[in-house]
Amino acid sequence: MRLDWEFIEKDVSSALEAIRRAPLDGRAFTEWVHDTLTARGLKRKEAIRASQLNQTFAYQIIMGTRHAARDKLIQLAFGMELGIDDACELLERGGTNALLPICRRDVAIAFALGQGMGVLECDDLLWSIGERTLVSHGAAGKI
Repeated sequence: MRLDWEFIEKDVSSALEAIRRAPLDGRAFTEWVHDTLTARGLKRKEAIRASQLNQTFAYQIIMGTRHAARDKLIQLAFGMELGIDDACELLERGGTNALLPICRRDVAIAFALGQGMGVLECDDLLWSIGERTLVSHGAAGKI
């Protein structure tokens, strides 16, 4: 979820007042993922299967024992059936950059998320426009 900065208005006179008005969410990555899966009615196992990630690695990411690269987090976003805003939040909470509308590949990924595509459908789209795919496909890196 991309946050708005409207709570910082012209009448805010101090940083402490701005902090009091801020919609703070201090949940850790793992807690956010758990809450999001629960809210969406998804089981971890289902999300992991749909993400096309290695099962052990995916569980380690979700449990916070392994740090994931950006593409792996994007795969997890597809597995969790996230929209663009929630996928951006997942990426940021996971320690990477959100999807950027100035990056051709990110726009294609956001389009796929917005259309409710799965990760393999997104890979087909990325491949068709000459962009690097998400799922590792051996030494060549592409299908």
